[in-house]
Amino acid sequence: MSYNNRVLVIDDDQELLAAYRNILQPKEQQRSALLDFADVDNNPDSDNRATFEVITAQQGDEGVKLVRQSLLENCPFAVAFIDIRMPPGIDGLKAASQIRDLDSSIYIIIVTAYSDRSIEEIQRGVRHDVVLARKPMSDDEIIQQAYNACNNWDRDRKFEEQSRRLETVNVELQEKILLFDKFVPKNFIKVLDPNFDSDHIKLGNCSEKEMTVMFSDIRSFTALSETITPEDSFRFINSYLGNMGPIVTKHHGFIDKFLGDGIMALFEDADNAIQTAIEMMQRLGIYNVGRKRAGYVSIAIGVGIHKGPLTLGTIGEQDRMQTTVIGDTVNLAARTEGLTKTYGTPILLTENAFLALQEPSKYSHRMLDRVKVKGKEKPVTMYEILDAFPEGLKEKKLSAAESYREGVKHYYEKDMVAAAEFFQKALGFCPDDVATQIFLQRCWGMAPNYETSF
Repeated sequence: MSYNNRVLVIDDDQELLAAYRNILQPKEQQRSALLDFADVDNNPDSDNRATFEVITAQQGDEGVKLVRQSLLENCPFAVAFIDIRMPPGIDGLKAASQIRDLDSSIYIIIVTAYSDRSIEEIQRGVRHDVVLARKPMSDDEIIQQAYNACNNWDRDRKFEEQSRRLETVNVELQEKILLFDKFVPKNFIKVLDPNFDSDHIKLGNCSEKEMTVMFSDIRSFTALSETITPEDSFRFINSYLGNMGPIVTKHHGFIDKFLGDGIMALFEDADNAIQTAIEMMQRLGIYNVGRKRAGYVSIAIGVGIHKGPLTLGTIGEQDRMQTTVIGDTVNLAARTEGLTKTYGTPILLTENAFLALQEPSKYSHRMLDRVKVKGKEKPVTMYEILDAFPEGLKEKKLSAAESYREGVKHYYEKDMVAAAEFFQKALGFCPDDVATQIFLQRCWGMAPNYETSF
């Protein structure tokens, strides 16, 4: 907006109105005083600042109408000189208040010959920045007041424009931050550095933590993907991950990375990881109903959970880096997920994760097996969470739990005859239990080693 030199004068004295016009809209030979105020050296448009467009009104109501019309025409006034007493209409304070309601940016100068109103009283009725001027005012005082008000109005508009530009930049920056957050989980950075500051995240930053790692994976996804187009594969994966990802966030975890059809998530609390896994299985049941309705085959997933020390950090090179997690804890969690296929179970967790639960008895579970891990001397005890199974199958497994537990006990005592009897009893309760079938095969000599390795 160009420089605003529009001045409104409201006064019931016609001689005073004429004086304002003569002072602020002088003939050519009278402009030298205004040019002095316009600061020729510092203002390239000082010639425009040396004259004012003066509009006058004799009553407050008339002045209010002029302000309303100026706004409709997009030619607002920069300043209004308003006499405080203008009988018989509304007084100057009432007019000023109504004008401010119409246009909050206009500068108000209340002019009075009386001393019965204080500036504090006037400002309470209109606004804190109202100026009180006492009559009579000299020519220089009128010019100075008008010039200051117009300059301030111009300054305010420039400030507003700068604020709008800054707001636009801020919105664009927030959009970029949101986009950044979609690729790099903010919670990962906070765990890496609790005093998170983007300026402090450098290549090679790392931190050691004790955390629970969860891996989930769609079973037989490769075979499934061979039956659909690449485009359909992407749509399916995004649909599936769109259902599962928010569950991780709901239970205070964060996804470290998507592994094609899989998810790797981190939790500070093992219970949150278990609750996430159980809810994922429940959500999968609903998701499969929709797939069947659309004519697609149902899918199954496995979830492996382990808790232990790991290292979070940044890797890459100076112009391209990413976050990652490394350590035996990550590897064991991934291998635990792989074992869900072997044992035919949805959720499997290591003993470390099981012992980290605040109240293990709140989950239906059983000790599943002891598994020898490559590079480890002692086998890792695995636990199965039964809450992920449909209610009917869950009850069968719970009915077989005691027989299964005794079978495992005798098996590791190398009493194969007794172990086989208990496993056969367990199968009577739950004939389709994969883990029981595996142990029976071992008891019958169909497996050479007492311990599975992976």
